[in-house]
Amino acid sequence: MLWFICSAVAKKNAAKELFPSNEPDESAPPSPTQAAPVPKGPLYNYYNVTESKENFTLSMHVLEVDLSNPYVIVRPVTSHSTLFGYAFLSEMHEKWEAVASVNGGFSHTYGLPGGMYAAYGELFTTATGQYPVLFLKEDKVFFEDVKTFVHLEGKMDDAGNTVRMGSIYYNQYPKGEGLFVFTPSYGSENRIDKPHLNAVISNGEVRGLATSHKSFEIPKDGFLVSAIGDYAVKRLESLVEPGMKLEIVHETLTIKGDKVQYDWAFECGSRIIKDGEIVVPDSDTWVGTLNSRAPRTAVGIKDDGTLVFVAVDGRQKGLSDGLTGKELAQRLLTLGIKDAAFLDGGASTEMIVDGKIVNSPSAGRERMIASCFIIKERQQ
Repeated sequence: MLWFICSAVAKKNAAKELFPSNEPDESAPPSPTQAAPVPKGPLYNYYNVTESKENFTLSMHVLEVDLSNPYVIVRPVTSHSTLFGYAFLSEMHEKWEAVASVNGGFSHTYGLPGGMYAAYGELFTTATGQYPVLFLKEDKVFFEDVKTFVHLEGKMDDAGNTVRMGSIYYNQYPKGEGLFVFTPSYGSENRIDKPHLNAVISNGEVRGLATSHKSFEIPKDGFLVSAIGDYAVKRLESLVEPGMKLEIVHETLTIKGDKVQYDWAFECGSRIIKDGEIVVPDSDTWVGTLNSRAPRTAVGIKDDGTLVFVAVDGRQKGLSDGLTGKELAQRLLTLGIKDAAFLDGGASTEMIVDGKIVNSPSAGRERMIASCFIIKERQQ
């Protein structure tokens, strides 16, 4: 078996001059009133691992990010400003002025995220409770199995009488009856083409109730509550009235009931490794069988907190056959990864470094995807 590792480190932009020519040199010790400038280390470390033996070849691309570097920003993003739609990874990479990017997770029809997605104070979609969620809090990342709870709280009058509405669907495409809440992130309209009742909330106040038989507009300065079915309509009519204050309240809890604090959150596919142990299943609802070799994308965390993205090429004889789930798990362990989960794979597997697609997408070209992770430089 032959292993070849080719390393590359992110190029650094020319450092801005911190002091005018008549000021102390950067190499001089800082005065007591000055903070020592933080050295700008590499924004990422990229390398390609290849393996070649009889009847098997492999090309695996590894992107490591040190989150303690104050110049680094890592976050998930969707293809558009709203939740629906697809774009090429190269388009999202350019739009966000990224230095590196990797394809994201799974999605429903038309690009709606397949699980929890939240970033910097805004909840876009809720957790399914079926798969681990990758969280970032300050400069630490971690996986957690969680559930997201969303309800509406309303104030009926000056006497302080309140209303609470639970059992609602949040930014989900309606497939049945119930109460649905839509924020502007969902899109401009609720995409409902059957009879339903809407409560329009603008700047925290219910402006009115309106019945519609077609897609209804979501207010840009608030949200929309849509009721489908007789029971849901009666609930909405009995609990909401024009002029009342109404807000969305949500929290994310672990399976033990602890509240999770985070800067961003992104739901992945099945776990591959947990606490240094291989836990990859034989199949996954999103991926299907994990016992055959295929292109794979994974995200993992090392003991020292380093965030690692791995893109495995596959279905290309002579270049890379791909990996099964268990084969991927073994190789992630050799990289020092203690926790890992799947991202979308197959023809969606793609990694861009310094503006170049470094892997070989299995379809021979880019595939449009719903989300990705971007790495970019933080402007100081």
